Amino acid sequence: MIHDLTIGHLDPTAISARVAVAVRALDEAAVARVLALFPGLKVEQRDGYVIVPWHGRDDGDRGEAFAARLQAETGCIVADRRNGRIVELGRTVSERAAG
Repeated sequence: MIHDLTIGHLDPTAISARVAVAVRALDEAAVARVLALFPGLKVEQRDGYVIVPWHGRDDGDRGEAFAARLQAETGCIVADRRNGRIVELGRTVSERAAG
């Protein structure tokens, strides 16, 4: 399965409906600063949030590392919209699979 991460100051209720709604835009300077640490990472910028590759995609590990770093800097939410859930990046892969 292919999954992307949606990262931003997102409405959690909208995420559960698999929709991304930014309640506040990400700080563009923070995104640029963190992106500079991950040269070549494909980041799709949307209206106040970003999307990066994750499970089943090339560069998924770097996408997750980017998301964790951006979350640490901005306090934003990281979501798996395909499954309508907020992602807890500190959890192990086996814990994620268990739900």
